[in-house]
Amino acid sequence: MAGVKVEILGSEYVLRSDRGEAQVRRVAGYLDDRLSEVLSSTTTSSTLAATVLAALNITSELLSLKDERESLLREIEVRAERLAQRIDQAVKAS
Repeated sequence: MAGVKVEILGSEYVLRSDRGEAQVRRVAGYLDDRLSEVLSSTTTSSTLAATVLAALNITSELLSLKDERESLLREIEVRAERLAQRIDQAVKAS
């Protein structure tokens, strides 16, 4: 795949990914937005500190979404088991 040129905090980067150009731009844009948020909401002017804070925020989001996904998957399993039991009961009753 050819490199995709993106801008993050005013610096250009050429990124390569098998995810496609649109996804690379989306990810870079998200990171740029999050870094800008951190820089505007804190007193730090350090790019490194902002990057660490943004990484922590993004990681927190990711872990929350993973927890939510696991909870939803457990709920789906419970409902699927109940449905299978109802089907079995209906088949036996007929």
